[in-house]
Amino acid sequence: MELVIETNTGKVKGYEQDDVKIFKGIPYAEPPIGQLRLNAPEPKKSWNGILDASEYKPIVPQPPPLLTYFPVPPQSEEECLNLNIWTPGCDNKKRPVLFWIHGGGHITGSGRILNGRNFSHSGNIILVTINYRLGPLGYMYVPGAPTNIGELDKIVALEWVHDNIESFGGDPNNVTIAGESAGATSVCTLMAMPKAKGLFYRAISQSGAVMPQSFEMSDRKPTTEAILEENGLSYDDLDGYLKLPIEELINGFVRAQTKAFLNQKQLSIYPVIDNENLPHHPIKAIQEGCAKDIELIVGTNLEEWRFWRAFEPEFEELEESQVMERITNLMTGTGEDEKIIEDLIKTYKKSREEIGLPLNIHEVYEAFMSDAIFRIPSLKIAEAQSKHQKNTYMYMFKWKTPFENGRYGAMHALEIAFVFGSFWPDHLFIYPKKTAETEALSKVMMDYWISFARTGNPNIDNVLKWPSYDTESRKTIIFNKEIEIVDDPLKSEREMWYNMKLWSHF
Repeated sequence: MELVIETNTGKVKGYEQDDVKIFKGIPYAEPPIGQLRLNAPEPKKSWNGILDASEYKPIVPQPPPLLTYFPVPPQSEEECLNLNIWTPGCDNKKRPVLFWIHGGGHITGSGRILNGRNFSHSGNIILVTINYRLGPLGYMYVPGAPTNIGELDKIVALEWVHDNIESFGGDPNNVTIAGESAGATSVCTLMAMPKAKGLFYRAISQSGAVMPQSFEMSDRKPTTEAILEENGLSYDDLDGYLKLPIEELINGFVRAQTKAFLNQKQLSIYPVIDNENLPHHPIKAIQEGCAKDIELIVGTNLEEWRFWRAFEPEFEELEESQVMERITNLMTGTGEDEKIIEDLIKTYKKSREEIGLPLNIHEVYEAFMSDAIFRIPSLKIAEAQSKHQKNTYMYMFKWKTPFENGRYGAMHALEIAFVFGSFWPDHLFIYPKKTAETEALSKVMMDYWISFARTGNPNIDNVLKWPSYDTESRKTIIFNKEIEIVDDPLKSEREMWYNMKLWSHF
C-alpha cells in the first residue's frame, strides 16, 4: 500500500509493511558538492512533484569494508544526506521519536538497518535513521572550512525531524537521540553542542562515549596533511580539495590510513573542540551541567575488543611477548609508567577470576582495550550526567555469541540486534540467530529502550527495576541470559583506571 505525505519541502511516497509505514531516503539537506563539500550543510530546498521514498538512497562515499559478510550499498556524494523513517501511523497521535546514529569510527557505516519495523511496531514509536558525512568529507580540517561537519549534518537532520515529524505521527518535543560506537560518541558530542540544544530531550549512548585525548585541534593538521598529500595537495589548498573527484579523495584517504597503520599511528577522524560548534570537551561540558535536562542511558559490552579479532585472525596465536609489547606501547604512549603494567595484568586476572572468567594475556589485552576505548569513557559520562540528572542509567551487555565457537564473546556491536529485534536464521558475526533465548532478551531490552524514549525512565511493569546510576552504589543492569542488578561491576578495574594519568583531568 502506497502512502503520500506532505513535508515542509515537498511530498514523499512511502509504503506500508506489517502495519508499519516506511519512508526511505528522504533528503534533509542540499547535495554536499561543489562549494558545499567540506562546508556546513544547507537545509533541503523544496521540490516539485512526489519524491519516491520506497527504497534506500545511496550512502556516504567511504572506504571499502574490511569484512565481507554483507554487500556494499550504492554510494553517492550528491545524494548521501538522507534519512529513513518507520512509523506506526501518519496521524496526529504524537508518538515518541528515536533518532538513530550509526557507528563505524566516523569513517564507514550507514543509516540502513536490517529491520526497523519490529522496534517501531512493538513500541508504537517512530524510528529515524540517518546518513551523515564521514571520514575526509565530515571530519577533516582545512583552513578556511568549518569543523565538525559530520556533527552539523546531524543537527540539520534533527532540525528536519523537528519541523516535519508531526506529519509522520511523531512528537517533535519527545525526541531521543541514540547511537552505537562512533554514533554514541556523536550522541555525547551533541549533548555538548549549543546548536543542538532543544532538538532532543533524551540520549542513549551504546559502546561509545568520548575519549579524553581525541578532541584536540592539533591532531587535525597531520591527519589532513597525510590525506591531502596522497592527492598531491597541500594542507591549506581548499580549492584543490573541493575539485578532487570523490573516488580520488577516498582512495587517497585509504592510502593515508594504510601508511599510518604501518607506522603505528592513527588518523584522527573525530569531532574536535573548535570554540564555535563545540566549545568544550564533552565530558567537561557535561560535568558542568550543559546537558542537565537530558535523560541518559549509557553502557558497554563486556568484551568489546573481541570484535577486532575479525580483522586479525591470527591474534590468538601471537607470542606473549608480542602482546606485552602492545600493552606497554599503549601505556607509555599515554604517559603512564611502565612499572604499573605488572599490576595492571594482575588486576585484570584477579578481577575476572572472581566472576568466573579467567583471562590469558591475549584476553587481558582485549579487556584493557575494551576499558580504554569504551567502558571507562562511558562510566565518566554516566558520572558526569548523574550529578545533574537523576534519570541516568548504566548497563553492561554480557550475552556471548556462539558464532565461530564463541571466540567473539560479548563483542562490540552485538547488542544492536537485541535493541532492534533483528535476528538471522543462523549466527552471523554481530547478528545472532533467532532463538527463544535471543528473542526473550531482546524483548526486555526493547521494552526498556522504548519506555525510556517515551518517558525518560526505562522501567515498566513486570520487568526487573533498573535503578538510576550514582557514584555511591554505581548500580548497573547486566543484560545476559539472566538479567540482574550489580553494584559497581568490575570495581577493581575501574579504580585502577581512575588512578591513571590519562584520566587525571576528568
